[in-house]
Amino acid sequence: MFDKYPVASQERSIKEVLLLRLSGVLAIALVPFAYLRTLESHWAMAFVDLGIVCIMSLLFLFVYVSRRVRTAGVFLALGFVSAALMTTLLLGVGHVFWAYPALIVAFFMLDTRHAMILGVGFVVCFLGILSKELPLLNLATVCLTLVITILLANAFSLTSRRQQIALSVMANIDPLTGVGNRRALNQKIDSVTAIHRRSSSPASLLILDIDYFKKINDLHGHVMGDQILVEIADHIRRYTRATESVYRYGGEEFVVIAEQTGLEAAAVLGENLRYSIEQRVFSSGIKLTVSIGITELQNGQGRQGWLGDADALLFQAKGKGRNQVVVAEIPATGIHLVRVSQRGDG
Repeated sequence: MFDKYPVASQERSIKEVLLLRLSGVLAIALVPFAYLRTLESHWAMAFVDLGIVCIMSLLFLFVYVSRRVRTAGVFLALGFVSAALMTTLLLGVGHVFWAYPALIVAFFMLDTRHAMILGVGFVVCFLGILSKELPLLNLATVCLTLVITILLANAFSLTSRRQQIALSVMANIDPLTGVGNRRALNQKIDSVTAIHRRSSSPASLLILDIDYFKKINDLHGHVMGDQILVEIADHIRRYTRATESVYRYGGEEFVVIAEQTGLEAAAVLGENLRYSIEQRVFSSGIKLTVSIGITELQNGQGRQGWLGDADALLFQAKGKGRNQVVVAEIPATGIHLVRVSQRGDG
């Protein structure tokens, strides 16, 4: 009856791939540098190179196993900045060029505010190191190019993050109703089921379907049908809390994921939605009713099993005459369907 746990996606993000490649390449590329500096008895820099090799190797393993990009990104940014300062301090102005990739890495791996703080602090320390070795004009040139690099990296970082937010909204929001779409629903269910497996935290799912919606399109047109969908979505959002997220599941079907909520509380929510929609007058004086199926997440259930159980309950609600809520109670013997409310109860 229950489906298996959903298989986690093996696809790595762009930032994760970059971290793996960058840390792997540095770990390998700096080995000959450390060896040559050992031959030249440049022990301080040889130890710095070996330290970076060890850090990059550990960082590679950490990202590969844990896939925790944020933590690794902080270490990589700090490592690059520290290495650029140490290299310039020990080897002189001939290695000033390491400052530029260090700044780029900081803005790519960190959020814009923290990258700006790190970048400004780095430039101040870097110019302090160079101040005794470079003529004033050359020092001013390095300062100017570093500032330009920070400004450009900051602009690129802000633009990239804004585009990511806009794309995320476009990818996860239903363009008509403004609630989450099927993709966002799948992601939410996967997240909730993962939390449930770790902590057994209760969660319930409600599927709501507008009764006889086709008649609205036939009598009033599809434009009015779309307007009703928008009003229904807004109505559901007004009757849900911060821990209850709303999604458009199909043409006239909506799903509410109620986290930290057992069946009893979910049944109350479902009845409130059913009754309030029945009492409301929508655009053009249209009156509506809805049918709702509700089920609580069970151990061992994944996305398809949870949605499938709720959909079966919705089918029961429609088969029993519509305008009612049907809730699944799950004792040891299996699923038992209970009609909680129907036409005329409220």
